[in-house]
Amino acid sequence: MNTARNTWRLWVPRLLAGAVGLILLTAGLLKATEMELFIGQIRDYGIISQPIFLTLSAWGLIGLECALGVGLLAFYRPGLILSLTAMLLLIFVGATGWAWLTGATEDCGCFGAWLKRTPGEAVLGNLILLAATVIAWVGRRHSEKPRTHAKAWAIMTAFLIGLTLPVAFGFKISQIGQPQWKTVEMEFSQLQAKGLEQIDLRHGEYLIILMDTECLHCQEAVPELNTLAQETDLPPVIALCKNEERQRMVFVEEFQPIFPIGQIREDVFWLLLTDGDMPRVILIRDGHVQQAWDEKIPDKDRIKGIKMSL
Repeated sequence: MNTARNTWRLWVPRLLAGAVGLILLTAGLLKATEMELFIGQIRDYGIISQPIFLTLSAWGLIGLECALGVGLLAFYRPGLILSLTAMLLLIFVGATGWAWLTGATEDCGCFGAWLKRTPGEAVLGNLILLAATVIAWVGRRHSEKPRTHAKAWAIMTAFLIGLTLPVAFGFKISQIGQPQWKTVEMEFSQLQAKGLEQIDLRHGEYLIILMDTECLHCQEAVPELNTLAQETDLPPVIALCKNEERQRMVFVEEFQPIFPIGQIREDVFWLLLTDGDMPRVILIRDGHVQQAWDEKIPDKDRIKGIKMSL
C-alpha cells in the first residue's frame, strides 16, 4: 500500500507537468511557424494595440512557451517552473475569458492556424491545464529530480529556438519599427481571391480594402468606401477579407457595399494586414503596393495626390 502511494506521489506530478509542458511546447512551436497570423490573433483581443508591443508580446510568448514546455518536461526546479506556468495560464484564462465575454474574436490563437478553438473552448482548456499545474505543484516535493546544468541549458536553448524560429519561417526583423504599409511585401498579382476570379490585379491600379465583415470599423466605413467606389477618376475599389461566403452575403445584404468583396486565405490576410488596423486601404499599381492607410479612409483628393506623385 505504502509502495503504491509512494509511486503515485512520485510519478503523478511528473506526468502532469510533462503533459502540460508538451502542450505548451507544441503551442509555441506552431505559433512560430506563422508569426504574422499570431500577431493578428493577439490584436483581435483588443487588449494590446501598439504595433511594436504586439510584435514583442507575440515573440516573447513563443520563447516563453518553449522554455516552460522544456522545463516542465525535464521537471527542472518544479517549484519555480510550475509557478511561472500557473501565472501564464492565469493570464491566458483572463485573456480568453475577456474575448469570450466581449466577442472580440472567434479564434483564441492558442495553436496558430493549426487548430482553431473558440475563446470559450480555450477557457475550459486553460482551466484544465491550470488544475493539472496546481496538482503537480502540490506534489512536487515528492518528485523533484536532481538539478543539472544540462537541464538549465536545455531550457535556455528552447527559449532561444523559440525566438529564432519565426525568423526561420519568414518573419523579418526589419518589419519592426517600419511604416506599416512598407511591411506589405507580397505582390497582389499572386493572390487568389474567391469571388474575384474575373479581376486581374497584375495590371492597372486598384484600391484594395482589407476588412472583416464582423469588424465594427469596417461596417461603419462602408458609406465612405461606397463614395470612393463611385468616383470615376479613382482606381476601382475591391475588398478582401477572410470571411466565408455566408458571412459575406449577410454583410452585403445589411450594409449594401457597391464594391466587390472576395475571400483570401486567413494566413495571407494577416500577412497583408501585418501590424495595421482594419479597414486597411491599399493603393496598388500592377500588383505592387504604392501606399496604405489604416482604419481612417483617405479622401479622394489624398488618393489623387498620391497617384500624381508616383
